[in-house]
Amino acid sequence: MTGTTTYTIQINGTEIDVQINRNNEIIVQGKPGYTIDLIEIDKNRYSLLINGRSHSLTLERKGNGSFIVSINGKEYHCTVEDERSKRLRDFIADTAGTDGPIEMTAPMPGMVTDISVAEGETVQENQPLVVLEAMKMENEIRSIVHGTVQSIHIKTGQAVEKGQKLITITS
Repeated sequence: MTGTTTYTIQINGTEIDVQINRNNEIIVQGKPGYTIDLIEIDKNRYSLLINGRSHSLTLERKGNGSFIVSINGKEYHCTVEDERSKRLRDFIADTAGTDGPIEMTAPMPGMVTDISVAEGETVQENQPLVVLEAMKMENEIRSIVHGTVQSIHIKTGQAVEKGQKLITITS
């Protein structure tokens, strides 16, 4: 579908695949038939129309793609990940070993624009480590494990190649 954006949304721990096209038509878990409209009332408060039915929505951003969403007074803990971020996370997870130190590698060639951790720092799973700019897009590389940063192999401003070591984490 041209002009379609795909998201993976976790709502209270349940993963749901959602596609949204240019006409605000939504496909949830492969089932079409949802039309939405979202109007901001004031900061963090919205009027949400789903198939013409009105709902009150509040949104609290928690960081790292996490939100607390309240719809008609019922609260949901959500994370939202776009298709590109999910592919990056899956690639990094697939290339990392589980025995011994974890080598976080570049999923594509690019430029290191930010390093958010230091050697010896304890990191949590899914914590941002490095921002890699590739094809004018910023890609956040996140930890796939809870552990300690053993070594940082790159510097801000450095160009890296696909597969190049970025950070080593011991779990």
